[in-house]
Parts: sequence; structure tokens; C-alpha cells
Amino acid sequence: MNRNEWSLAREVAVKAATKAGELARERFGGKLTIQHKDDRGDLVTEVDVQADRLIVEDILAVFPSHRIYSEEAGEGGAVSDWVWHVDPLDGTNNFALGIPLYGVCISLSYQGQIVLGVIRDSVLGLNYVAVKDEGAWQEDVELEAKPKGMLVKSTISWIQGHGVGKDDHRALGLRHHLEHSVKRVLRMWAPSLTWAMLARGDLHGVVLYNSEGEDLYAGLLLAQEAGVKVTDFAGNPVAMLAGAGAVVGIRISASAGAGASAEISTGTNSGRNGDTIAGTNARTNEGTNAGVRTSFEEGREMAQAVYLVAAVPEYHAELLAFVQEAINAE
Repeated sequence: MNRNEWSLAREVAVKAATKAGELARERFGGKLTIQHKDDRGDLVTEVDVQADRLIVEDILAVFPSHRIYSEEAGEGGAVSDWVWHVDPLDGTNNFALGIPLYGVCISLSYQGQIVLGVIRDSVLGLNYVAVKDEGAWQEDVELEAKPKGMLVKSTISWIQGHGVGKDDHRALGLRHHLEHSVKRVLRMWAPSLTWAMLARGDLHGVVLYNSEGEDLYAGLLLAQEAGVKVTDFAGNPVAMLAGAGAVVGIRISASAGAGASAEISTGTNSGRNGDTIAGTNARTNEGTNAGVRTSFEEGREMAQAVYLVAAVPEYHAELLAFVQEAINAE
């Protein structure tokens, strides 16, 4: 796409997110038809479906040759290097319970690289936009994640995937350790808004445990473009990749030593020749964090999970140390 088309893509995403957010706000607190997606309690309402349809129609009306992966409708559109990722109502559980904390996530990838992310805070009526290598904004204000106070007096947020069970002792242990290491650990159940808070500097950091979903792409790009440092649990840097698939994984080159780069990608087969699907089941790394045990769910292919530490740069090392301390205490 040329510069004009880039501008148009951003405009379309913002308008679609705004419309979907307004739809949710109009329906918030009213009678809803609620269904369970699975036996883990993940919910969907008719507002999810209506907002999803609205966004998809708006995108395809302008970019009919693009492909779309949406949380509610799945894959659609043409075969294309350009793929849109849509979460029409991030925070459905909050929405269904009458908790005013929910949003909209739309992102765009080109040849597997996330290049545009839009988040709508539906309750406050705010749009967040991130463009790869250009920056992140809340409306017209450029974002820069700046530290606020000492980490031991800080607020961080915990994000976990729908597949994490209540009896996951590793998740329970890590949360317990974090809650005793910082001032407060938030669990918002609306990841996109968590990323927005981090990008604004309102949070010191985020710990992401076995997470997935379309809210990850826009949120992580927003945070990175605002200057947030993101690594896996072993301290390897993360690069954003995405495809048309439904799952997410971290890739680390099997031959890489110090400074090995991890990549977030989607698709049911995230591995490449010579690569190791890593996440936190990566064996002992040979880089600067040699000796850190990251043995979560040994033997499991991590193509469906992401484990990340994201924080303002000044506090990333300290937050990562808290996480690694909990891992090594097992």
C-alpha cells in the first residue's frame, strides 16, 4: 500500500472500532443473550456478533482484496498478504456482568508482520492507535511509557489465557509471588485496556501467562511503539509476527546464543526448520539469562501460548527478576 492507502487503513480501522465501541456502549446494561463458547466459561453475546459483523463489513467495503480473521466469525475474505485481526468486544465477561471495562481491538498485518493496531476504550470513548516504527497515540497525543515510582510500590497487571485452569499451580504460584513483590496486581479481564494503561505509563508492567487472542496484536504493538520493553520469561526480546491462524506462539532460533530473538506468530504450525517452539518451555538459554529454568509444561508444543514480561524500560529487569525468581522457586 502507498502512503494514502496506509492513511486510509488507519482511518477505516479507527472508524470501525469507534462504531463497534458505540454499539457496545449503547447496549451495555441492557438485556443480553449470553452463550458459552466452551466449558471454561468463555462467553459470547449477540453484541459480540453484531460488532464483529459491523467491523468486517466496513473493512471489506474498502479493502475487498484483504483477508480477515475475526474472533467471532473466523477467517474470511480473499487470500492476501494483508490480514486484519478483529476482537469486536474485548472484555465480554465484564460486559455481560455489567462491569464498565471493555473495548475493541483491530490490527493489520502484512506478510506476517503486525503494522497497525487500533484499540477503542468503549466506555471512555478513547481511541488508541499504533503504527509500526512510527509511534503510538491516544487520540492525537503521542504516547511514551514513563516510569512512576519504585517497582515495589508499583501496580502491574496479570493477563492469562482462557485455557489456564484454576488449578494451574505454576500460574497460582507466580501470581502469589508477584502479589507479595509489588503494590498491586490487577486482573482486568480486558487485555486491550491493560495494554493501553501500560502504554500510557499508568502501569509499571504486565505479565502475560499462556495468553492468546486477537487483543494481543494491537495491544502489544501499542505498548512497543510507546517504548515498552517486551521479552519472554527468559529475557529474550520479542518481535511481533502474525498470520491468519487462530493461535499464537513464540519462536526462538535453536542455534541462537546471547541476544536470541523471540517472535510472536500465529498459525497452527509456528515452527520453522532449525527453530524451537519456545514460550516458557524453552530449555535453559545460552544467553544473558543462562541458568534460568523455564520448564513450564515440558514437552508441550508452545504454538498456542505466549508468556511475556512487558514493562517500562527502567523497571523491566526488576520485574523480570521477580518472574524468574518465582519460576526458579518451583
